[in-house]
Amino acid sequence: MPDAIDGWDPGTDLRAARRVRVDVARFVQETGLDLTDVAVTVSWTSSTTDMTEAAPSAIFTPNGMASIDTTLVGERLSGTLSLRTTISLAGTSVGREVGVARVPGSVLAEHHQRVLLESMSSMFPVHEIDFSHTRLSPTASWHLETSTDLTAPFYGTFRVLINKRDRELRTAVSRGAKDKRQQGLVDELQAGVATLLLELALHLRAELAEREEWPPDSVGDVLARTIAASPLHVVAPPSAVDLAEFRTQISGAVRNLGRGRIFQ
Repeated sequence: MPDAIDGWDPGTDLRAARRVRVDVARFVQETGLDLTDVAVTVSWTSSTTDMTEAAPSAIFTPNGMASIDTTLVGERLSGTLSLRTTISLAGTSVGREVGVARVPGSVLAEHHQRVLLESMSSMFPVHEIDFSHTRLSPTASWHLETSTDLTAPFYGTFRVLINKRDRELRTAVSRGAKDKRQQGLVDELQAGVATLLLELALHLRAELAEREEWPPDSVGDVLARTIAASPLHVVAPPSAVDLAEFRTQISGAVRNLGRGRIFQ
């Protein structure tokens, strides 16, 4: 599975396949167990729901192969998906030497992968409101609600507000097939939101550098990863003299992140 799924719509099921191969002779020598004693398991957790599920375990073939092919229910997925694959003891191990795994479920090897479910509505909850009833400009099409609390949950504090008066944009961001103009509107929105996110990260760069790691899916975590993934050479928002070049760099960085209209 890729590290990011661009264009994923909430509610869409995902398929996960895992193929594991071990050197049988080396496995027996290093663990003191037989392949029949262990199984491969795959589990996953969604960052925004904290729901953990697992596929049925798989046993190894005599030549050291095991495979799992499972479906992840889209309605229980969002945010960042954490996938964990393990080789673990399937049952009680008796009559083994000291130091050999005995407790069922003991993990002998594991692999972790984080998958970012990249969609406008999964990265940012989208809400439609009439801007004329708020402090926002009634002629603006959208607004991104943000937070500078770097420990706050990103998916709970960042959301895109769509002005109900912009009927064309409202239709474009809804689910379903889109014509070229509607896709262009979505690309423009994605680029604008990504630009704002990147500029916010630059403003908070000093604060972001205070920690090597931020809590998973926190504001600090997402902003730090945004900067790390962009090829920007600037270290701070520019002066008026450098503003034009800065905007060009931001535009290129946003496209490099896969946001907005991509060169054909």
